[in-house]
Amino acid sequence: MLTTVTCLWAQATQPDTSAAEPPEFSLLGDPGFARGLILRRADGKPSPGNIYPFGKSEEKPIWGLAEWASKYELSEADKTVTGEKAVYTNTGKTIAFERMPGGGMHIWMDLAASTEYDEPRTSLQAWPHLLIEQSFPEKPYVKDLKALNLKFTGRLDHAEMKMRRSAFDPGLHSAQFQLFITVQNLNQDSENYGDFLWFGVPFYDYRERKIPPFAAQDGGKADASQKFIYSLGTRDYMRGDFHGDRWVSVETDLYPHILKAFELAQGRGFLTGSDFSDMRLASMNLGWEVTGTFDVGFEFKDFELLAIKRTSGQ
Repeated sequence: MLTTVTCLWAQATQPDTSAAEPPEFSLLGDPGFARGLILRRADGKPSPGNIYPFGKSEEKPIWGLAEWASKYELSEADKTVTGEKAVYTNTGKTIAFERMPGGGMHIWMDLAASTEYDEPRTSLQAWPHLLIEQSFPEKPYVKDLKALNLKFTGRLDHAEMKMRRSAFDPGLHSAQFQLFITVQNLNQDSENYGDFLWFGVPFYDYRERKIPPFAAQDGGKADASQKFIYSLGTRDYMRGDFHGDRWVSVETDLYPHILKAFELAQGRGFLTGSDFSDMRLASMNLGWEVTGTFDVGFEFKDFELLAIKRTSGQ
């Protein structure tokens, strides 16, 4: 097993020359949401279908819209369209997609947890999510990369506590807007095929302007994955914060942090049946998890995950 970042870098210098991807490519499929989004439902419920912000497509969606543990699930019937902007809204949430002049996508995501909770959330109680997600069409081996560049411009629109201040427990209650990437063993010859870790990039947390790093087993609710989570601290990748009514842009290389996450996971007893050479970037989700009674909104644009492959001699 590999136990140091130095070893990870050494192995990463051996590129997989059989890979078909160009030296630089976006991990994100269908960045314009032209194929729509599959509606994801919790508790094993089947999807009721898809939503199509910009008109029905015959191609299978790459994106999903996940609304775990939510009373108010969106549907195509909740859509209104004005020009290049499609808005889906119901009692509990809103998501809007707008095509930007010159290309690109501007997205709004609002969640009103005051409609979800009758009382402040208790320990192990599930919490509402509003996430866009996808399995990457191309899943590069981590060892074959030299960089993974995140680009993101966002703004907190609102965040209002709707629970009694006396009931607020920062160990249980918050509203978080964040990105997660799965780093997964996709070697079908491995006994631990399918094992993975969650790699997180926190953009906003109601409790903290400067979000600290987090490394622990996924938990907090009955259906948690129990996999290792490694989430950056905001000081690791950005200046400033997303608190306040202003746009903030982020551009950073996530690759060194992913190496650290894998090393730390193995050091804590996770992924011990997986080798670094087994690991690939597999999927992502982005959006709200609201574990307390907060009404929140966030908007973003220029979201990109750009993988840079190693070439011979690097």
